[in-house]
Amino acid sequence: MLRSANFGKSLATTILIGFLALYFGILFLMLGFAIPKILADEFPDADLVSKFNSFLLAYFGFDLFIRQLMQGLPTISLKPFLVLSIKRSRIIRYLLFRSALNFFNLLPLFLLVPVFFSTVIPAHGTAMAIVWLVALIFVVLFNHYFSVYLKWRFNETNNGFYLFVSVFIGLFAANYFGIIDFKAAFGQLMDLLLVQPFLLLGFPILPLVFYFLNQSFLKKKMYLDLLEGAKKDETVRDFSWLSRMGDYGKFISLNIRLIWRNKRPRSQFLMTILFLGYGFLIYKDTGHGVPDVMFVLGGIIMVSMFTAVFGQFFPAWHSKYYPLLMAQNIRMKEFLQSFFVMNAVVCTVYYLCTLPYAFMYPKIVYVNLAVLLYNIGVNPYIIFLFGLNSSKSIDLDGSAFFNYQGVGASQWLISFPLFFGPVLLFYLVKLVAGAVGGYLVLGLLGLAGFLLQPVLINYFSRAFLKEKYTLIKNFKHS
Repeated sequence: MLRSANFGKSLATTILIGFLALYFGILFLMLGFAIPKILADEFPDADLVSKFNSFLLAYFGFDLFIRQLMQGLPTISLKPFLVLSIKRSRIIRYLLFRSALNFFNLLPLFLLVPVFFSTVIPAHGTAMAIVWLVALIFVVLFNHYFSVYLKWRFNETNNGFYLFVSVFIGLFAANYFGIIDFKAAFGQLMDLLLVQPFLLLGFPILPLVFYFLNQSFLKKKMYLDLLEGAKKDETVRDFSWLSRMGDYGKFISLNIRLIWRNKRPRSQFLMTILFLGYGFLIYKDTGHGVPDVMFVLGGIIMVSMFTAVFGQFFPAWHSKYYPLLMAQNIRMKEFLQSFFVMNAVVCTVYYLCTLPYAFMYPKIVYVNLAVLLYNIGVNPYIIFLFGLNSSKSIDLDGSAFFNYQGVGASQWLISFPLFFGPVLLFYLVKLVAGAVGGYLVLGLLGLAGFLLQPVLINYFSRAFLKEKYTLIKNFKHS
C-alpha cells in the first residue's frame, strides 16, 4: 500500500478534508456559543429561544442547498453482493443507514448543542429542551434523505437540478417579499413544540417517508443490467452547426460536449451560473456605500467565474484523450483559439446577465464592462501560461465539490492572478489616478490583449507544441 503511486495523493487529500472538517466544526461550535449573546444584543426584549427558532428554517434551507452541491451519494460496489445469498433489501438498508453517518449530519450539532445547554434548558427545562433537540435531529435527517433522493432523481435527468434551483429561488423570493412567511411559520411550530411536546411524534414522519422512497428507488435499480445500462445511456446533443465556424467551431463543439456530457465540468459550469446572484450580497449597501474595490470584485466573481473555473484545469479537461488529440492533424493555434472564443462568448453573456444590477448602481454597467474586457484580453493568456505546467489528469465523472483529484500546484496558484490580480491592479492605479483611472486601465489592458491576440496565440501555440510530450507523459502517469 505504501508503495502505491496513489498513496501519497490519497493521504494528502484525507488530511486536507480532515482539516476542513475540523475548521468548520470549530467555526460552528464557536458560533453556537456566540449565538445567545448575538441575539441578546440585537433583540434585547425578545424571547431568545423563540427568536432563534425563527432563524432555523433559513439555516436548514441553506443546508439543503449546500447538500445538493457538495454531499456525495451513498455508494457501494454492488457486483460482488448481487451473486451472493444476501437480500437486496438488506444491502439497501446498510447503504442508507451508513449514509446517515456523515459530516453534514454531524455539523448542525456543533451549532445546536451549545444553544441547547446555554439557552433552551434555562428557559424551558431539561425535558422540553431534549424534545426540542430531538425534533431538530429529525429535521437534519429529513434534509439528508430528501437530498439523497433528489440527487438519485437528478442523476436520471439533465434538468432536475435546474428545477430544484428554480423552486428554491421561488420559495426564497416568496418568503423574502412577504408573500408567505415560511420562516415565521417554522419558528412558531418549534415554539409550540416547547409547549406541546406530543407534536414530536410528527417529526419522524418526513425522514421516514424519504427513507422508504430511497429504499424503493434503489430496489428498482439494483440489477446488473440496469446498473451497467445506466452508464451507457447517454444523451447525445447535436452541436454540428458549430462546424460552420470552421476549425475553431469544431473545437468549441468539443468543449461544449465535454461540459454537457460529463458530471464534473457540467457541475462546475452550473456553479458559475449560480454566482450571477452574488451581486445581491456584494452590492448590499450597509449605510456607508459600496467601496469601489467591491464593485470590481463583484464584476470578477460574476463575469469572470467561468474563465476561472473552466480555465483552472485547461488543458487537463482533455487529459483523457490528450494523446489521441495530439496525434490528429490539428493546429495547436486552433485548439487555443477555440478556448479564447468560447470564453469571450460565455463571459459576454454573463456580463449581459449582470446588467439588471444597474438598477441598484448605474456604474455597474461600465465597471463590469472594464472587467469583461480585462477577462477576455488578459486572463486567457494567464491560463495558457499555467496550463503549460499541467501535471495531473482529470476524472470527468467525479464530483465537482470537495474533489481534489487532478488538483496540483498550478490549480491552486492560478486563482491569485485571475481573481486578485485585477483587484490589486485597480487598487494601485486608484491611488494614483482615482477610481475612473483604475477602470480605464483594466479596460485598456483587456483591449490591448484582444488586439494582440494573433501574436500571443502564436507564441503560446509554439510553447504548447514544445511541451506536448511532457503534457502527454504527465497526464498518462497521474
